[in-house]
Amino acid sequence: MAKKRSIGGFKSNRKNKSLDVQQSLISIIVDIHNTPILRQSATQKLLALNRKHRLEMPKYIGVMICKKCQILYNSKNSSTRIKHGQIIKTCHVCQDVRRLGGGPKHHRG
Repeated sequence: MAKKRSIGGFKSNRKNKSLDVQQSLISIIVDIHNTPILRQSATQKLLALNRKHRLEMPKYIGVMICKKCQILYNSKNSSTRIKHGQIIKTCHVCQDVRRLGGGPKHHRG
C-alpha cells in the first residue's frame, strides 16, 4: 500500500528552519570576538546553506565575502579604496577587484 503524503507545511517548515540557521551563522560571522577560523568556517557553511535552500544573501554580509575565493574580507587580506564615489575592494588572496556603487555620473547634465 502506498504511503499518503502529508499535505502542506513541509516546505514552509524547512524554509523557516533554514532561515533560523542562516541567522545563527550570520551572528557568528558578524561577532568580531570569534576566532577568524570560526568566522571563515561559518562563512563557508552560510554559502553552502544559501546555495542548497536558494536563500538570498543579506547585502551587509555579501559585501564582506569575496565572490571569487569565498574568503571573509579583513584588513590583512584585502584593501578598500574610494575612487570617484565608488568603493573598490581588492582581495589579496585571489587578486579579484570588486567595484561597489555607481561611480561618477558624468552623463547627467
